[in-house]
Amino acid sequence: MWALVPGDIVGIDRYGNGPPVWLVAWTGRAARCLEAPVPTVCHVLAVVEEQLSSGDLECLVDGCGGVLAPWWYGVERDLVGLNGGVERVRPRRAICRSCSRTRVLLPDTMLRRRQYGVEVIGEALALAAKGWAWTRIAARLGVAYATVRGWLRRMVRRADLVRAWLLGLLGALVDDPWLPAGEQRPLADALVVLDALRRQLPARWPLVARLSRWRLVARLSRSGLLAPPWPLDHLNASRPVT
Repeated sequence: MWALVPGDIVGIDRYGNGPPVWLVAWTGRAARCLEAPVPTVCHVLAVVEEQLSSGDLECLVDGCGGVLAPWWYGVERDLVGLNGGVERVRPRRAICRSCSRTRVLLPDTMLRRRQYGVEVIGEALALAAKGWAWTRIAARLGVAYATVRGWLRRMVRRADLVRAWLLGLLGALVDDPWLPAGEQRPLADALVVLDALRRQLPARWPLVARLSRWRLVARLSRSGLLAPPWPLDHLNASRPVT
């Protein structure tokens, strides 16, 4: 077991591969990465390359205002989709031209720290909103019981917060929004607001019309729907689904 002392700098190889530039850690603990938040991007790598080349992806560090440029790749990993299909994913990595902060650009098909794709997790949440038991959901999707239970526990605990967050987006991103009728179950109520947001956003952002409800929420949440910190921040209201 190795450890870094606070303030240590970890080097990068000449190809731009390896860990981020600045890492801070505590003895006996994994390093905490001081990286900048960035938008979740399209799952088509060619589209991401074009966005990086043309300077379409902005750095979200407060007060920076820089644009992101290509900076090698993240670690290749498995992503499990619906029906158990496994895809190898190697996310693009980017660096800000102004502040030099780096970040792996997660595609909108995945959530942070989750091996299963966003459509699999989303289907589990949708079935739970209909009243399905977690054991039945796990059997339906072919996912381990404990894994599904963990998804649902976290989401149910924050369902009211997610609904409030989505309502805030509805008011901020939609001109003259209409509010959906409420549901008794908090999770179902949150998904109703998500669907209302997805139907109304294309008036200002036509891109949304091509996204599923779960790829949309992955982009809006920076792939952090089930991540530990909540509520989320760093939403670029001028380009929320870039």
